[in-house]
Amino acid sequence: MAKRLSVEEKLSAVRRLRDQDPSPRVTAELRSALADKSNLIIAAAAAIAGDQKLADLASDLEAAFDRLLVDPLKSDKLCRGKLAIVQALDKLEHERPDIFLKAARHIQFEPAWGGEEDTAAPLRAAGLLALARLDDPGLLPLLVDALTDPQKEVRIAAAQALGYHGTESAGLLLRLKTRIGDQEPEVLSECLSGLLGCSPKEGLPLVSQVLDSGNPGLREAAMLALGRSRLPEAFELLKGCWQRNPLGPKETLLLAMAMLRLPAANDFLLELIATGSETVSSAALSALMIHRYDPRLRQRIAEAVDKSGSRVLRAKFERHARMGE
Repeated sequence: MAKRLSVEEKLSAVRRLRDQDPSPRVTAELRSALADKSNLIIAAAAAIAGDQKLADLASDLEAAFDRLLVDPLKSDKLCRGKLAIVQALDKLEHERPDIFLKAARHIQFEPAWGGEEDTAAPLRAAGLLALARLDDPGLLPLLVDALTDPQKEVRIAAAQALGYHGTESAGLLLRLKTRIGDQEPEVLSECLSGLLGCSPKEGLPLVSQVLDSGNPGLREAAMLALGRSRLPEAFELLKGCWQRNPLGPKETLLLAMAMLRLPAANDFLLELIATGSETVSSAALSALMIHRYDPRLRQRIAEAVDKSGSRVLRAKFERHARMGE
């Protein structure tokens, strides 16, 4: 009688399939793994199916998801299997919304220190983002509810999905959420980013108001939203903020300028590196070095560092440059 394999042995066998070229044999082995009882084995097989674009396994992924919804606290702790399946189906550009809708609505409380914890937040977030790709007719009501989800991760995904939706209705919802506020600056930053994507003309004045907020967290949220926008007008707003408060916190503001990837923003930061105080030069250098993989810009940064004459700045630049090699 053949020895029954342990979960660890089955996992090792599935993971070895990742480095193999797609073939009928690999598909068959993954199909078998997706039918396993272990959520860990299902998750490993689903991840490979998504990465290798094995669309033939879509129905097997759906079937596995539904099985894991049966007594989920026993069959799929931490939602590991369900999350991997949703991510795989999204990579496969699966067109049927059923699984994604189930994922976006799923709540799974599990025992945790001091009580219970909802472990399905990443699953709900993944479901929402997959539905945004499909532009499902029922998406907007679902996103309105998700904007008030207790879990930050879900609210962030809802704001991102509304930004992807890009309609006037989506922009209005993002505007309303921004006006109402959120205890997490990251949520508001995504709301502002989405609003700028939906309607830059209407969004920029609102972001400008938040940029002058007395709340440091809100200011940083607005800065990062402007940085992600890549809009030329965003640089003017950020530069104006710098000029109004040159002695205030600098790191996030300069990082937002660097994120714009605009020539005018790069020139401004290079000038700060060359001529600013040591604190300002160091912050500008850290911001611009997010582009250290760009050889032309890295050369210009090196020249600005040389112009500054600072040994401290030179040492910092060299450390960053080595990370990009």
